[in-house]
Amino acid sequence: MPIVSIDPIVERNENVVREFIRGWETRDLALVLAQVTDDMCYLNQPLEAIRGRENVAKMIGSIIGPAKKVEFKLLNLFGFGNKVVTERLDCWDWDGNGFTLKLPVCGIFELNESGKIYEWREYYDNEHWTKYGGPSLLLAPGGA
Repeated sequence: MPIVSIDPIVERNENVVREFIRGWETRDLALVLAQVTDDMCYLNQPLEAIRGRENVAKMIGSIIGPAKKVEFKLLNLFGFGNKVVTERLDCWDWDGNGFTLKLPVCGIFELNESGKIYEWREYYDNEHWTKYGGPSLLLAPGGA
């Protein structure tokens, strides 16, 4: 059972991030995008930032589209002010034969006053991502 924050804003922000993650796991792009601002920024180290909801949607769609199953195992999730930090093990099944990619990830989310994610930063080993079948995260020109 998740620990509940005593700060209602932090609790709201943590729940928004949980819904964002649930959208990935259910491969529901609309649910993911319902949690973000139109001008959000996704920074996937060391790649260039992806700016704008539509460009982020293209990137997410290009990843969850080919996946047969996605599971983000939350190891830790905690908020402070407008930030929420996640430590996860992101598991990907690309061919229906089980999770072949298990990727340790640290995600940092910043939310606005309305409880929408406006900045999302992820830190993980890109070499591990591609070695175990993760698709290219390149975005069409004009997206960064």
